[in-house]
Amino acid sequence: MRDLYCGPEASTAGDLAPYTGKDAEDALVGEARQRAFRCNYVQLFVNYGHNVEFQLRQELVLLCPQTAGLLYDGFTPLTARYQPGSRPRLEAAVAAATRGCATESDRALALMRYCRDLYRDQWYESLDGYPYGGTEEQLIDKGEILCECLGRLHVALCEVAGLPGRLVMHVVGGHICSEIYVDGGWAYMDPRCGVYFLRAGGALASVRDLCREPGLVRAQSDEVKADVSPHFTWEERAWKCENLFFDSREINGFQNYSLADADRYGYAQKPYEQAVEDGLFVINKDYAEATCDAFGLEGDGFRHRWGTRPLRRLPIAYRHDGFSMYFYPEPPVTRQWLEERYVDPFAGTDVPTLVWGLGPGSVFCYGTRAGQVFGDGLTPDQLALLREGDRRVIENVNGLIAAGDEPLRAAANRAHQLGLRLLARLEMNHEYGPPEPDNWDWVAFVGSFNKEHPQYRIPGTVLLDFKHPEVRDCKLAIFREALEAGVDGIAADFAVYPPFFEDGPAGAPIMTGFVRQVRALLGEFGEKQGRHLELMARVPAWDAAPLGLDWPTWMQEGLVDTIVPTHRHANQKFDIEIGEFVSMGHRTGVKVVPCLWQALGFVDTDERPEDDDTGARRYDKPKTQGMFFAQALLFNRAGADGLQLGFAADEWHQRPGLDELADPDKLRYADKHYMVDPHPHCPVRFEGSGERIVPLRIGDDIGELKAAGYGVDATVVLYATPLREGDDLAIYVNGLGPARPPVAPVPVEDVCRSSAGPPVDAGQADITEQEWWRRGECRVPVPADWWRLGPNEIRLVYEPALDEEDREFAVTWIDLLLDLDPPAGRP
Repeated sequence: MRDLYCGPEASTAGDLAPYTGKDAEDALVGEARQRAFRCNYVQLFVNYGHNVEFQLRQELVLLCPQTAGLLYDGFTPLTARYQPGSRPRLEAAVAAATRGCATESDRALALMRYCRDLYRDQWYESLDGYPYGGTEEQLIDKGEILCECLGRLHVALCEVAGLPGRLVMHVVGGHICSEIYVDGGWAYMDPRCGVYFLRAGGALASVRDLCREPGLVRAQSDEVKADVSPHFTWEERAWKCENLFFDSREINGFQNYSLADADRYGYAQKPYEQAVEDGLFVINKDYAEATCDAFGLEGDGFRHRWGTRPLRRLPIAYRHDGFSMYFYPEPPVTRQWLEERYVDPFAGTDVPTLVWGLGPGSVFCYGTRAGQVFGDGLTPDQLALLREGDRRVIENVNGLIAAGDEPLRAAANRAHQLGLRLLARLEMNHEYGPPEPDNWDWVAFVGSFNKEHPQYRIPGTVLLDFKHPEVRDCKLAIFREALEAGVDGIAADFAVYPPFFEDGPAGAPIMTGFVRQVRALLGEFGEKQGRHLELMARVPAWDAAPLGLDWPTWMQEGLVDTIVPTHRHANQKFDIEIGEFVSMGHRTGVKVVPCLWQALGFVDTDERPEDDDTGARRYDKPKTQGMFFAQALLFNRAGADGLQLGFAADEWHQRPGLDELADPDKLRYADKHYMVDPHPHCPVRFEGSGERIVPLRIGDDIGELKAAGYGVDATVVLYATPLREGDDLAIYVNGLGPARPPVAPVPVEDVCRSSAGPPVDAGQADITEQEWWRRGECRVPVPADWWRLGPNEIRLVYEPALDEEDREFAVTWIDLLLDLDPPAGRP
């Protein structure tokens, strides 16, 4: 920390001059911190003019290695100087607030709570007409809301109570608190938010304690956390303490204040409107930018910028779809077989949680009474419509149930034996249309509730409308049944399949009410079992609000324990932005666990009954191992708390490297395969000459990799209309370049009828050709140093041959391959 400050050691009060007031900027190292220091100074002047808050700012003394010894030994008088009888209203407030308090700590905390609750019943939606500052009595009368005034008020009230104190300013983070001398030591308190910290022995922690031991922030009891103001959350305040106020880059300082010196200060109030006129919003903007720069934060202040925090080991929640496991094996499967393939492999791995699907569509693969077991009630003619695998599912699931090995209960029991958690996953609106007797999807995968109650559907669809309480009750009955089977919680999958309401946005209050019901149900079972049962909600990462999915409210109210942002349609995004989720997670403590899906999903490759007759198979552009590593690294860089792997059956065995996605070192040094997002950035189309720019974000730090001794080869892969003689395509990366593909690309192996022809969109492709997606593939080596951690810009400049000025040219996909060559001696 000493390298963040410069100047001589302070051993006397006179030595503090270089660390005091406006001139203390010279003692700071780092332009962003200096800028935040200046902004803070101007901010208080704009708000208060030449009155007490700004006057105290002029007296601020930095807490740094050069001053810490003196500031904690002699800087603040340890005898309260208040003259009894001089401020009777404050004495009355202190007497009422501290009645029954036995210790100095009790009195200081009681006064903290008094300050905290001044605005409990009158939270200001707007500061219009609000007067900044004033005497302590005026602060009480108006129900003070601002931290700088509440810090001063708390110190003043503590002085009246005989407790010496001083103001604490977090300059870069923009917050003011107090430190009170109680029971022989200094105690940090936040009278605006109701935050304080206890050391291991139970004594209150000081600012110096928290700077030395930042782990104290999280090591607090539920009793301490419960003191947080209802206008905040413990997680929000803890995150700010960890990442701002007690981060080494923060500028902390003290200001002595005594009511005995009131005649030294001005207490005139300044209207909010005057502060705005004086430039409040201008300085606010500059201050916020300086704070983010100093701490390496994104604009909302709750996310770290890429590369400013180390990668973390992320636990994995592994999702079985609850159907495919029964689809392929010949009957009868046994409980032992189910455990050995789908539960046991996760013991001792980075997968503490299994997300167990209850079944496909709106029928189920466990012993349900509230719903319909897959295949129940189908006639011989209806069974004949199905795939052979579907019929195996019916026989396998019913065989387990008949043998007394109900699959859901068996899986949960085995998971518990191995120390794993198992959540029951329900697809919240998975219905298949059209509702025709010859539609095998409708016949097999839609349950009796939907078939018997068409009045509950969204008009013109087969999807259920959650505005009907009967629909919600049906889902709750399934959840209740799963909890009776002994699972550790519920995974409500709202990504499968929207919409949920005829009028999506208007349904948000209804769906939030439903989530409250689920939370209450979990509470009911958890109380009986003496444990907390988890609610995980999987939601689209964008455009959730138009669907009636108000996930921010779910997080703010603590209704969910884990939120799983994911794509709504598989072929929309490769790089799923989770920043808003992470920011809200830091405010609420809800875990953000984004989903890595099993495939790219450009093509629906599900089997169909007619395939059994023709032998045809649909092929997708495959998701490579490098893609899994790339997406996992992007999520880790974005601040995810874990990863959900969205698989169907036993891909944990089949795909190498899945067990490495949690390991930050394996992730950092693995080969990567990135894609430019298909929508809205691809396909890229030209009609004649022109240029197009597309973004690509990567999670690799090329400089860091090379410093570790790795060689890095970068290749841009285009799936494009083949270039002809005279055509020119130039590729620039972040303004560097150009790199150019060969005019006549080397043809791909002859696996497509038109491998040298133009690429095709997935919807146009003959998807029974195994590698149709490779049409027009062209690989272009690009210097690895052109790429940077975070956002990159790819610029394509196309110039057709002179005799083909109107020629159409298209790029269907753009990929980036990063191949890492480890240093000698490292595998």
